[in-house]
Amino acid sequence: MEENNAIIVKNDNNNNKEVVSSWCDTVQKARRTLDKDLHIRVPCETMSTKAKSAVVVFLTAGKPEGKGSKNVFTASNYVDGILALGAALQDHLTRSDTHKLLLLRDGFKLDKKSEDRVRQIGWIIGNAPNVNEIPDTYRDLNDTGHCNGLSEYSCVLLLDADTLVINNIDDLMGCSILEEKEEYRVAGTLDYYRGKWYHFNTGSALWKPSNTEMNRVYALTKNNTFMKKFQSDQIFTNTVYTDRANRTINNILMDDNIATEEKKKYWGSVADLGWSYNAQTHVEYEKPDFWKKQLEEVKIIHFTQRKGWQCPERH
Repeated sequence: MEENNAIIVKNDNNNNKEVVSSWCDTVQKARRTLDKDLHIRVPCETMSTKAKSAVVVFLTAGKPEGKGSKNVFTASNYVDGILALGAALQDHLTRSDTHKLLLLRDGFKLDKKSEDRVRQIGWIIGNAPNVNEIPDTYRDLNDTGHCNGLSEYSCVLLLDADTLVINNIDDLMGCSILEEKEEYRVAGTLDYYRGKWYHFNTGSALWKPSNTEMNRVYALTKNNTFMKKFQSDQIFTNTVYTDRANRTINNILMDDNIATEEKKKYWGSVADLGWSYNAQTHVEYEKPDFWKKQLEEVKIIHFTQRKGWQCPERH
């Protein structure tokens, strides 16, 4: 088999050649109904042509070096998180049909050293358009919409830079949880917020891409009155997908005594990703017994309390 970036040529026993479309062709066909202003740019000519899913991290901004704090982070902080996540994926994602994309918001650039390090650890760097209708105060709302627009994939795992994969996620990246029902748009994990299970946490969520859905969400961002309600991507996303706003139903979903098939009646458009794929570290402090009980099954840790790059190094 000969491979020349955009075109793959296979030879059979009779010396006949079959031309297999490049990933660029796949992307173009998949996104043909997507709003032209929303196309993410990736180096498709060098990417594997057989991909079912993708792991995606967005990097939209970062404070200048020396201007960070305990709660406000620099670009190098995020790069440290992305490098650690990339190294973890090398150990815990063995599927050959999953791309790993780091998407930089237009107007934001990494220095060459950081770019080289990120690529060496396995990330494919692309660019996401800056949606002008979204002010800087909630620019991260770009992430959900852009993720929906990657319709060349059956599913996309959107991870924050403060997550870390610690066990194998091959099964998740097969997308089966979202393929069970057409109505499932995303698989998410409940957040523990002010002493209650409320909303799904967007730091680790598995999305089912759709041009129609992305165009719909993008149209919402053009309504300034609507958008002024939100101060975070998580509140925005849970307003668009409202199935985890009912605390009574959320308690049912977290009840170990209720069978999964019974819980599925309450999923709505948000399938249950399970705690193991988004173990939020603030829960270790707020519900220590729950944390200890779930710890053995955890596959993705989400550092919602102290960030991974703030922890002391151990060798």
